[in-house]
Amino acid sequence: MSAASEERVTLLRGAWVMAPEPVRDGAVAIRGNEIVAVGRWTDLRAAHPDADVRGSAHDLVLPGFVNTHGHFSEGLLTGIASHFTLFEWLHALIEQVKPHTDARVARLGTLVSGIQMLRSGITTANDMFVTDPRPEGPVTPAVVHALDQLGLRGVVSFGAGDRGGRDIAAQFAEHEALREAAAASRLSTFRVGIGAVPGQSEEMFGRSIGYAVDGGHGVHVHLQEVREEVTAMRTAHGRTTVEHCAHEGLFAAPTLAAHCVWVDRNDRALMAEHRVGVAHNPLANGILASGIAPVAEMRQLGIDVGFGVDGAASNDAQDFLQAIKTGAILARVRDQQATAMTAREAFEIATIGGARALRMEDRIGSLEVGKLADVVVLDGTGPTLASVHDPYQAVVFVAGSREVKEVWVDGRLSVADFEVVNVDPREVARESRPVTAELVTRAGLGHLSALAGQPRPGTATPGATRSEAAGR
Repeated sequence: MSAASEERVTLLRGAWVMAPEPVRDGAVAIRGNEIVAVGRWTDLRAAHPDADVRGSAHDLVLPGFVNTHGHFSEGLLTGIASHFTLFEWLHALIEQVKPHTDARVARLGTLVSGIQMLRSGITTANDMFVTDPRPEGPVTPAVVHALDQLGLRGVVSFGAGDRGGRDIAAQFAEHEALREAAAASRLSTFRVGIGAVPGQSEEMFGRSIGYAVDGGHGVHVHLQEVREEVTAMRTAHGRTTVEHCAHEGLFAAPTLAAHCVWVDRNDRALMAEHRVGVAHNPLANGILASGIAPVAEMRQLGIDVGFGVDGAASNDAQDFLQAIKTGAILARVRDQQATAMTAREAFEIATIGGARALRMEDRIGSLEVGKLADVVVLDGTGPTLASVHDPYQAVVFVAGSREVKEVWVDGRLSVADFEVVNVDPREVARESRPVTAELVTRAGLGHLSALAGQPRPGTATPGATRSEAAGR
């Protein structure tokens, strides 16, 4: 794109523009990678008569969705091992795959999952890539390269852990390689990944804290996803994981905690005190039978909460609109109250809430002048959104990924006319199939991927010890 074309204004028109206060028959003006105006269509058209116009008088224009938690390392493992709970799943699937997750898997897994994310309106993906460092070189920079290729904003981390005899130095070398790749990227930023606190020795956990705090990095960590983690930490340290993190100083770094299903009142108070952001993953927590996070209680304390799709081996579909709808529904089921989470609250969690949880609200998460031009246009010309009585309810309860017509990331189109523009999805699928088959074979997962190998309902499944819960 030339410097001249970058300065040209584009107007994105919609029946509703989902600014902090929705604008009916509005538009968003973008120049380069920045939002320069939000307002009524007639006013913006008069101010910019020569601007390119996209969208229509029937569409919905909204801020890009912020996916606060996922695993591109699972991108080739969708639809497998859904009959396990978390610890069983970690042992039977993730621990078997980690030694074989190389740079090819990283690149293709990111492309496969990233295409689905863009198609469902995600413009920022906070990822934790889980692998074992490999002798032939770092794995995780391939994630950054794939995100740049897709045109998808990334917050990238490596899910480090040394339990099971893994080399600490190799873990930090992978951190460094990913940090350098993100620093060279237009769209990605780096966080220190901690697969799970019980998955790191005291030595490594201390070094992780120092690396994050002294380096000025944010942290991405799984936290109290299941009851067994809380029990194990109390047995080992006399504290919950949240209490242990606060005691050891982890929360001195900006921390995004994934899941937080089993947090009690004291945990929640500590998280609010230290401004720990939370990634709520309603679909993955349901599939792995982990429970329903107390989102309302956390938000009442001022904790910033965003939605996450989690990985393709735990949620399977990387569809953010499914996550938003499920999150709102589960909150209502949990409290048996239709007011437990309104459509507007769910929309805010999906956008500015996720941005706040990642400490990025000054740049993304809402349609405001001066913010980066991460914008989604939902098609209102078809039957699904033909009748919009309340735009929040239309997004949360009505729209699906088929309505995602355009996705702008950093002022550039990543989805146009309902399809990603920077890669060929069919070619990515074709390239990924043999790599997926090889990965399943090398990891010995044939018994999980073959339908005949699935246990009948009610039969026992192999478990894992609590010490093996080393994170994803």
